[in-house]
Amino acid sequence: MRRFSVAPDVVYDAFTNPESMRIWWGENTTFDIDLRVGGRWTVIRREDDTEYLATGEYLVVERPSRLVYGYGMPQFSPNTDTIWIDIASDEGGSVVTFEVSGEDIAGELREVPEGEISASEDGWRQGFDLLDAAWSESLSDSQQGP
Repeated sequence: MRRFSVAPDVVYDAFTNPESMRIWWGENTTFDIDLRVGGRWTVIRREDDTEYLATGEYLVVERPSRLVYGYGMPQFSPNTDTIWIDIASDEGGSVVTFEVSGEDIAGELREVPEGEISASEDGWRQGFDLLDAAWSESLSDSQQGP
């Protein structure tokens, strides 16, 4: 669970709107989003000479409170995990509950030494940290005024 100082709509957009997604995916990323139940999404991120492809299908689309979708990276595995995101309004901000389930994440978690976190969890935390920093900076700028 993670708390952010922005409204649920802003958090939802960070998972569904390419302009908002770029905050944490980076500038060298392209997006193809068909935001509807049964719609497909594809994200291609370039790092140096390597392209990373993430793709999936939307299973639940309930703006701004819930998003469930398949998540796969075909160059690493033929499997698709499921990501569950629940967003609740909380005292002028949002509380996000984020869960990943499926064969790949289960296998990864089995290999994590006790007291450590998985590479996937570390990656998601880094992404959430980038979002939080961008939103905090934006909030600070808007409070300072012109």
